[in-house]
Amino acid sequence: MSEDNNNFYLSIKDLVNESLVRDLIIFSFLFLLIITQVWDNISLLLYPLITFAFSIFFRIVNTNKWRTEFDEKPIIYNPIGLEKLHANRLFFSALFQLILIFWIGAESLYNPHIVDNYFPYFNGIFIFLYTFGFLWIFVDLWKYSKVEIKIRKFGKENPQTYDSIVSFLKIKNFKLIVLTNLILFITLNSLNTILIFTLKQDSPFIIELNLPGTGSAGSDPMIIFSLTYLILLFSPLFAIFSLILTYRDVSNFTIKQLDKILTQLPKNIQTIIIEHLKALDNKFRDLLNIV
Repeated sequence: MSEDNNNFYLSIKDLVNESLVRDLIIFSFLFLLIITQVWDNISLLLYPLITFAFSIFFRIVNTNKWRTEFDEKPIIYNPIGLEKLHANRLFFSALFQLILIFWIGAESLYNPHIVDNYFPYFNGIFIFLYTFGFLWIFVDLWKYSKVEIKIRKFGKENPQTYDSIVSFLKIKNFKLIVLTNLILFITLNSLNTILIFTLKQDSPFIIELNLPGTGSAGSDPMIIFSLTYLILLFSPLFAIFSLILTYRDVSNFTIKQLDKILTQLPKNIQTIIIEHLKALDNKFRDLLNIV
């Protein structure tokens, strides 16, 4: 564990590592490229910004896990799945969104006479990428969401290995999470597709968004539907709800369940595991204080 167990606050320096800096540099570079195109309305950038914010959250959680772990790491603690995997998937989604925004902005500058034909495709692909990023982190959530005791060696004369799962994401809850997010993904993208091909230019449900080259060669503003901004909220809110449900399910185990596992281990190993669990989560600390 960290040398100072009583220090529960991390400085900015503690939170930053090479992976985080790399992500920030790449994202910021693409973001600045878009800004230099001189957009009148940069509301589209909210989508990759939200996706990237979630990616950064998972990256920080993953890279700072070691601060609550013992040297031997007897506990594998993934209450919301593999944070590194979540971060990578959301980062990919955010970058792809930025590339699309940069592309449509560049097309409006260099090919304004044909850019109007691209709006439906841009709208459909852009919303697909945004919503898929938040669905993607749940497709294999059940594989990694667990609390597991894993000891490579114990005992001097006859070293043994021990592996036992204390708690995991129940298949019922996993199906509920995936099904809910899948239905949301299909509904939002289907509705968006229907609107793309049915709404007219004079509809009260559209918002006109000027691109950097709007007006050149008689090009029109890009049409954005009001629903598009509601999608901005729906996907991350459902993702947060799903992660909370996952955390509660994985963290929900009883002393009796733990005792069944610990009785098979030497006393010194039991003590290490209990102390490690206490260090990982305040909920575990409250539960195990009676042990």
